[in-house]
Amino acid sequence: MVDYSKWSHIDVSDDEDDTHPNIDTPSLFRWRHQARVERMDEQQKERERLQKEKDDRKKRLEQLKKLMEETETTETDAEAVQKRLDQLHIEMGELKKQDTHFKEKEEELLKKERLTPWNVDTLES
Repeated sequence: MVDYSKWSHIDVSDDEDDTHPNIDTPSLFRWRHQARVERMDEQQKERERLQKEKDDRKKRLEQLKKLMEETETTETDAEAVQKRLDQLHIEMGELKKQDTHFKEKEEELLKKERLTPWNVDTLES
């Protein structure tokens, strides 16, 4: 028996030729295409926004690590060093907490992209 389930995620409709007589079929196709393109653009913008956030977070984490190293090597007052290191550890902890939330967003976006049905515009790419 042949398993056709691998093609079930392709969004191709056979009933596109059957439209109501009062509806201009070419206009309907243009509207559908425009809606698809807008959805794809929104997904791309969301992907880019998440990537930018990821890069910013990575950069900030590296800055914090560098500041910690500099604080340990340059400061002479032990009390000031400890206070500064505590502040940096707190900020680093907050970044790590936000990181789990960020990973959830990233997984949600990947799931959304994976479940998005293929269409005429995405079949060839």
